[in-house]
Amino acid sequence: MDVESQRSQRSARSTGTTRSARTRARTAREVVLTENADDKAFRKGLEKQFKPVFDKHGKEGILVKELQDELDDTGIINIIPEERLDRLVELADKNGDAHITYREFISLMCQRNMLTKKERRAVRGVMVSIVSNIVPESMKEDFLEHYTCLPPPLFMPIISVIEIIVFAIYAAKLEDTDDPVTATSGVPLDSPFIYKPSRRYEAWRYITYLLIHQGYMHLLSNLIFQLLLGLPLEIVHKWWRVLIVYFAGVVAGSLAHSLTDHDVALAGASGGCYALIGAHLASVVVNWSEMNHECCDGNPIRFLLSAPVRLTVLLLLAVLDTANAVYRRFFDPAGGKIGITAHMGGLVAGLFLGIVIMKNINEKPWEKTVGWITLALFLVFISFSIFFNVLFQGYPDTDWSSCCP
Repeated sequence: MDVESQRSQRSARSTGTTRSARTRARTAREVVLTENADDKAFRKGLEKQFKPVFDKHGKEGILVKELQDELDDTGIINIIPEERLDRLVELADKNGDAHITYREFISLMCQRNMLTKKERRAVRGVMVSIVSNIVPESMKEDFLEHYTCLPPPLFMPIISVIEIIVFAIYAAKLEDTDDPVTATSGVPLDSPFIYKPSRRYEAWRYITYLLIHQGYMHLLSNLIFQLLLGLPLEIVHKWWRVLIVYFAGVVAGSLAHSLTDHDVALAGASGGCYALIGAHLASVVVNWSEMNHECCDGNPIRFLLSAPVRLTVLLLLAVLDTANAVYRRFFDPAGGKIGITAHMGGLVAGLFLGIVIMKNINEKPWEKTVGWITLALFLVFISFSIFFNVLFQGYPDTDWSSCCP
C-alpha cells in the first residue's frame, strides 16, 4: 500500500470518527432537548394540577406531619417504602419550618435522582386528593381549643364577692329599720352607691349602682347570671376583655335608664349581666364558623357549644328575662319599677363592644369593618346620653345635701 492510499484510509477513518462523534453529540443534544421538553411539560402539568390546591393553604403551606400521615394511608408505600417516603417529604421542607409549600413540592417532584418516573407517577396520582383533603390552617381554627384556665378567671369571682360583701353590710344595717332585707325588698336608698336622678353630679353612681340590690333574690339572680355567662367568656377571652365589656354595660345601662326613667333610682348589676349576653352574641357572630368546627361529628360537648345552639340559648334567656321584667314593670304592682332600658342598654353595649373587644379567632375584613361601625355607634350613644343628662330640664331638682346620713 502506497503512502497516498494510507493517507486516504486515515482520512476516511478520521472523517468517519468525526461523523460518529457529531452524530453522538447531536443525539445527546436531542436527548437533552427532549428531556428538557419533558421536564417543562411535566412542570406545567404539575402547576396546572397542584398550584390551585396549594394556594388554598396560603404561603405557609401544608404541615409535613399531616402530609406524611395522609401519604402513609395510601397505597403508595407499596411503591416507595414508608421510611424513604417520609425522608423525601422531610427533604422537601428545605427551609425547615415544618411546612411544605408549593415551590418545595415542585422542587421535590422535578429534582433529578430524587424520584424515579414510576415514583413520580405514583406520588402525582395520590397527591391532589391528599392535599385537597387536608384542611388549611386558616380554616381549621377550633374555638373549643381556646378554652384554657391559664390564667384562671379572675374578674367575675372578684366582682361577685364584692357584691355579696356590700349586700351583707347593708342587710345588717337595714335589719332593725322599717325596710329590712327580704327576698324582694330592702334597698339602702341613702347609699352613696345607688344611682339617684337628683344626684347625677356624683358621676360614680353611674357605675357603683351595680353593688346595690333590692332583696336577696335580686342579688342571687344577678350572681347566677354573671357567673354562668361571665366565667366561660373569661376562660376564652380573658378577664380584662370581660371587665371592659361588663363595666361598659353597667355605664350604658345607667345612661339608658336616665334617658327614659328620669325620676327613678337604679340598683343592681343587670346592665353588666346583659352586657355579658351581648358579648356572647358578638362572640357567636364573629366566631360562627370556628364554633361549628366538627360540631356534628357526634361529640355532644361540641354540639352544645356550637354557634346555633349558643345563639338559641342566649336569645331565649334574654327574651324570657326581658319578658319577666316587662311584666313586673307594667302588670305587677309589687314588682317595682324595673329598669328595662338599663337591661337593653347593657345588652347593646355588650353586643357593640363585644365585636371589637372579644377575641376573634379568625378575623375577616367585614368583621373588622362592622367592629369599627359598632364602636362608633356606642360612642355616639354615650356622648348623646351625657349631653342629655347635662342639658335636659325634666329631672328632679338637684339634691345638694350631704350624702349618707
